[in-house]
Amino acid sequence: MLIIPKGGCLFKHGQRNIACIGGRRYVTGVPAAKTPIPGTFFIVATANFLFFLNFAFFLLLPLWVLEHGGGEETAGRVVGISGFSGLIALPVIGTLIDRVGGRVFMICGMFGAALCSVWFLFIDGIGPELYIAKALQGVAFTAAFTGGQTLAVLFAPFVRRAEAIGWFGISTILTHAISPMIGEEIILRFGFDGVFVAGAVVGTIGFLLACTLPRPPELFVPADRADSDPAFARRALAAATIAMLLYGFGFGATSTFVPVMMERFDLGRVGVFFAAWSVAAVAMRVIFGSASDRYGRRAVIIPAMLTMSLAVALLAFVRSQAGVAVAGVVFGIAQGLLYPTMNAFVADLSHPANIGRSQSLFSGSYSLGIATCSFFFGSIAEHYGFRAMFLVALAITLVGFAVFVAYATEPAAAMKRREAGETEPVADIPTGWPKLPI
Repeated sequence: MLIIPKGGCLFKHGQRNIACIGGRRYVTGVPAAKTPIPGTFFIVATANFLFFLNFAFFLLLPLWVLEHGGGEETAGRVVGISGFSGLIALPVIGTLIDRVGGRVFMICGMFGAALCSVWFLFIDGIGPELYIAKALQGVAFTAAFTGGQTLAVLFAPFVRRAEAIGWFGISTILTHAISPMIGEEIILRFGFDGVFVAGAVVGTIGFLLACTLPRPPELFVPADRADSDPAFARRALAAATIAMLLYGFGFGATSTFVPVMMERFDLGRVGVFFAAWSVAAVAMRVIFGSASDRYGRRAVIIPAMLTMSLAVALLAFVRSQAGVAVAGVVFGIAQGLLYPTMNAFVADLSHPANIGRSQSLFSGSYSLGIATCSFFFGSIAEHYGFRAMFLVALAITLVGFAVFVAYATEPAAAMKRREAGETEPVADIPTGWPKLPI
């Protein structure tokens, strides 16, 4: 399935396909390793990095809740309301993103996140204003993340899709490594207000960078090259979505409640866990990021799922800083491969006209799992302990594993396209560099 922008043409030259776009020619059918990732992709990734620096500072918000007299249940609800508000907005975002463009949503979301960071400076305690601010932050996060992820998929070469999405994800993971550690140091020196100011600053810089992004090309699939089994694609997409929903419980339980657990058991600085997780995840994406492009998505997704379940199981039993760090490494190995590969799997199943919608469904399912567990797992931890909470999360992830293995089969057409070296000629297609957000 060769995909070219509207207005382009396609012709044969010997054994190769030549795409002619805007006066430029792009050769397809070349080896994946020689297909460049366009510079605009890395601009998206940099803006995403700055946005997630802002977001990752708020991984420490459960500590703010504890400091203001709340418990595990309250901390979970504060985090969970953000996820649920984003999910409420997601159907609207998913409907409009393919019409308006991911760029608009990324810009608006980053602007909203920066404003919410400023708002937290004026919140004095746990109350309605805190929940409203978190709810609006959740909407901003969903808009920016879905928009940025859609742009990353559109700019990524098809034959290097999982690898490119992995690189895009590194811009997220790095923030999970450095933001909590920097945030803890800022809290020690300046209090939580210092963290909120830092979040506002990096969020604003990211917003300004996102405003310089060009509009991505409009893509279409020639009728004679379209895949012929939409029922198969829908079934596989549904299975992948359900699996990510259930693995969202494991991710949410870890990212939300490890900081609280370490605080309760006096296991040292939270940044140790996030640093171990992030270093392992980045290493996996650098070393094995292209594995699924070469060997197939399921060959990577299935082991990654089992590894994430193992990490959740470890967290049910470890009660030392070293043990938490080991669990962080295992979790990072899993997350480093699972999320970008599953994202590429979903993109493979999607029609180009619905890329934004399918990305909204993918990220929304994961976010729903994270938000749900944040909302209810706090009660489990508070009444039955962290071990019971992580064991429940483990059981849920294993159900997700079973659903994916049974029903999510990789489309043969996508595997053949990667083997043939077909690519999407979207690199450096001129669309202007507008100065305004819209």
